[in-house]
Amino acid sequence: MQSDLSVWHRSIGLVAALFIIFLVVTGIVIQHSNALNLPVKYLSNSWLLHYYGIKPNPITSFDTGEQVVSHAGETIYLSGNPIPVKAETLHGAVVLHGDIVIATSDLVLVCNSIGQVVDEITVQDGLHELPLGIALTEHDTVVIRGASTHWEADTGLATWYEFRKSDPRWMMPSTTPPNLKEMIEVYDMSSQISWERFLLDLHSGRFLGRYGVYVIDAAGILILILSLTGLVLWTTRR
Repeated sequence: MQSDLSVWHRSIGLVAALFIIFLVVTGIVIQHSNALNLPVKYLSNSWLLHYYGIKPNPITSFDTGEQVVSHAGETIYLSGNPIPVKAETLHGAVVLHGDIVIATSDLVLVCNSIGQVVDEITVQDGLHELPLGIALTEHDTVVIRGASTHWEADTGLATWYEFRKSDPRWMMPSTTPPNLKEMIEVYDMSSQISWERFLLDLHSGRFLGRYGVYVIDAAGILILILSLTGLVLWTTRR
């Protein structure tokens, strides 16, 4: 009996060792996830993203005539390149003296032609209402459409006055060029699943779906059996 138990102990130990190594390695990495910046590093492997069922967010674009400003998820893109400012909604963009003036649901964003942020104008900075639209007048002044009225800015976008003239030509969404659409979708999909979440899913078994947790439970049971058989063998040998 002791011989049979020893064989079972070795067999279970081999399988359990693989799970132990896996759980220890993933556990240690997760323990130091902040130091490794895993919460802000994202999966880019297309197979893994498709396995998670990740699909690109809808894209809204505005063609300024010089560049295309787009939005997907919470990211704004200038000609396909992400701008480091988050926004829930994009309401339009115009070109003013070489800079791009972008109206989002939270603020008016000004960036240069290569996407560097020059200024962010919020209601705390003199903006009277949150933007719902944007236009450029024939005199090269920016007009923002608010919920109750329209507001025109001075040349430096520092002061806003009520706009009482006839409605300007509001910027309207345009079709996203195919090459930019592909760039944006790749970036958008690769910024949805962090490495921290991926490792947590692996460690807990959830990566394998609804039955994955049972695989980890089974590994725990194997380790328990291994401990019990080891204890029995140690006791009988004494």
